[in-house]
Amino acid sequence: MKASAYGKHIGCIALFLLCPFILTSYGVKLASEVLIMAIFVMSLGLIIGFAGLVSLGHAAFFGLGAYAVALLGNHWENTYLLLISALVISGLAAFLSGLLFIRSSGAYFLMITLAFGQMIYAIVYKLEDLTGGADGMAVVASPNLGAGPIDSRLGFFYLTAVAFLISYYFLRLLIASPFGKSVRGIKENESRMTALGYQTRTYKLAVYTISGMLAGVAGALYAYFNQYVSPDLLYWMFSGQALIMVIVGGVGTLVGPAIGAGFFVVLQNYISSFTDRWPLIMGLIFVLIVLFGKGGIMQIAALLWQRFRPQRNSKPAQQAMAKEGNGIESVKS
Repeated sequence: MKASAYGKHIGCIALFLLCPFILTSYGVKLASEVLIMAIFVMSLGLIIGFAGLVSLGHAAFFGLGAYAVALLGNHWENTYLLLISALVISGLAAFLSGLLFIRSSGAYFLMITLAFGQMIYAIVYKLEDLTGGADGMAVVASPNLGAGPIDSRLGFFYLTAVAFLISYYFLRLLIASPFGKSVRGIKENESRMTALGYQTRTYKLAVYTISGMLAGVAGALYAYFNQYVSPDLLYWMFSGQALIMVIVGGVGTLVGPAIGAGFFVVLQNYISSFTDRWPLIMGLIFVLIVLFGKGGIMQIAALLWQRFRPQRNSKPAQQAMAKEGNGIESVKS
């Protein structure tokens, strides 16, 4: 069991290493964007699927991380310092806002996060002298991990791949930890967890803060990737797109949101190259996925696997039934 699990992880890492040699130059760039969005969507999937907190303002933390690199990059060149700054700023915003938001739940939590996201969007939009307003601003800083600037698409792909793997395995460990199990218990039955002595608001605030920090890191990587930031990164429609990616990929899993992000980004780039009405086509595709696969792509894949997988256990079962029948006949005789 463990050997097969290790084999899957090694195969996944090997796929990342070989991916640039399979794809074209544009494909490598697109793969980098997919990995950045996967980190962002996984951070949202964490609070939706495991804490039951549906947010429509998660783009605020993504945008704050991006603007942290854009603004502080004019004064600092240290990539590690800029990434940590993005993590701290977005995490602090998530913590302070979560102190107020965690008291609500359901539709009220959804609406208050939407209002918070629009408030941050309006602030960034109005600060024209600092952020460039609606025109946005260019990102001067370039990623440098100590071996020189990462200017090539191949180098940046490996940077985003390492960031994605670290984020993914961190979230795996978090969910499997006693803290993660407690968060899932709060989602299933908060009143019972309260009766058992758990400080449910503290747990939800902690996971909400972690989610905001991870979204900020994704935003920082996107600033390096795009070399440009604008208030659109904080707009509620971007939060809505992330929410769609989580639902399409599969709520309650880590791989699902990542797959949903890849599906959305690749499909958007592919369809938009053929027609200007790509939002209509994508909307119809997403509606069909939600109607016929309520668990998202992950559930559809699981159903297809159960239907078409080879029945390996059928022969042992038939042999056991035959032995049982022979035993009954011998008893009768």
